[in-house]
Formats: sequence, structure tokens, C-alpha cells
Amino acid sequence: MQRKISKEEIERNNKNQKIRSRTAKAARRSGKPVKREGKVSKSMVKTKTPRSQKKLATIRKQRR
Repeated sequence: MQRKISKEEIERNNKNQKIRSRTAKAARRSGKPVKREGKVSKSMVKTKTPRSQKKLATIRKQRR
């Protein structure tokens, strides 16, 4: 069961959320990414090999 959150904690959480949203918007405007803890974008996880390397691999297979 969750405990009751006091009004002070709610206000503090709201204030922190506003600060986080402001910094994220400012970072988007400036072009600098804001690192978020625990969140990894899928594009960073999937590292793709360049097409030229794939082509080289198929050529090597065919020449064997």
C-alpha cells in the first residue's frame, strides 16, 4: 500500500517536474541531448553494420 503524499511533497515534485521539462526543452532548442537515466533509445541499442561491409561479406562467400 502506498503512503499518503503530503502537500509539500506534491509541490516539490511539481516544481522538480517543471525544472526537468524546462531543461529538456532548452536542450532541444540548443541541439544538445539531455541524458535521461535508465532510458536507452533503440537506435543506440541496435548498432548496424554498414552496407558496404555486408556487400564485402557476400562477395567473399561467392568467391569461395
